[in-house]
Amino acid sequence: MAHELTREEAARLLGLTLPCSRGQLQRAYRRQVRQHHPDRGGDVRVFHALQAAYEHLTSEDTAAPPVVRGRPSRTPASVPVTPSRRELAELVSDRSVPPGRLRLDTDLLASALARSHDQPLHPLLASSRAPGSVLNRAASVLATNLTATLAIGATTTDLREPVVTIELTGGARRARRALEQAPLEGVWTRRRRSSTTQLSSTLHPGADRHTTAAAVTLRVTRLLEQLAWGLPQWTLTPAEDLRS
Repeated sequence: MAHELTREEAARLLGLTLPCSRGQLQRAYRRQVRQHHPDRGGDVRVFHALQAAYEHLTSEDTAAPPVVRGRPSRTPASVPVTPSRRELAELVSDRSVPPGRLRLDTDLLASALARSHDQPLHPLLASSRAPGSVLNRAASVLATNLTATLAIGATTTDLREPVVTIELTGGARRARRALEQAPLEGVWTRRRRSSTTQLSSTLHPGADRHTTAAAVTLRVTRLLEQLAWGLPQWTLTPAEDLRS
């Protein structure tokens, strides 16, 4: 039987000491994955061990996100979080995206969005169950009313200006509860329907699709980190399935 990592072992594997913040965990994981990814000559076993360590630390953090006081459907009057040049530069958006259903990480999400397409970004769909759920890996084969979806695409405003849209929709009770409590930070809008809760956000694409892909990735990553629902808990839908 394979040895199950302790929290301390998982943290050491990622080069961290406990306790640490979710931001520190995400940055450490990103650095290690970039160094050991097989596409860059890294060891596959080390790469999978890093994924397991990250998932172990994020899955144990099941505390409910803080409740936003006031009317939850109204975006608080706060300054939108804008990624820094350093954050944009640290993201890798030119990785190859192999076929099949893949667990996401920041570089994979940015690279999937930056693929060639006639829209400002390549459309993307990913699925999950709920924050910390043991069924997250199987979300792609579950009934749609039991899962959550992350949909990213492009459209135009009434003034015919191109915009990138991000929609995070949850149907399962645990997912809806997390989305109900999510901090909107001036960039997200919450919509409630009879059986789903949805967070949506838009941003204007830049001239460079890689920079746009990085900006979208950082906005999504920040929200999911706050919900204890990191990208490794999401499965990317293959591009060929989006065309069918």
